[in-house]
Amino acid sequence: MTNTLEAEVLALLRLGGMLTAETIARNLDVPRWRVARVLHTLRTTGDAFRNRQQEWQITPGQRHPQRQAAR
Repeated sequence: MTNTLEAEVLALLRLGGMLTAETIARNLDVPRWRVARVLHTLRTTGDAFRNRQQEWQITPGQRHPQRQAAR
C-alpha cells in the first residue's frame, strides 16, 4: 500500500525519468527530507533505484538486483 507522496513520486519518476531527490522535492513542493524518506522506502520495496549520479528512476516490473559483495 502506497501513501499519497509515494504515489506522487512514482508518477513523477514515470514522467521524468532520472531525477535527483532535490529536483523531485522542488517539483512536488515538499521538503527534501520527506522525499528522501519516500525514495528510501521505494528502494527497499524494489520500486525505484539510484544511479551513481544520485539520480533516481523507477524499476520497471522487477526488483533492482541486490549489490554483490566484492570478491
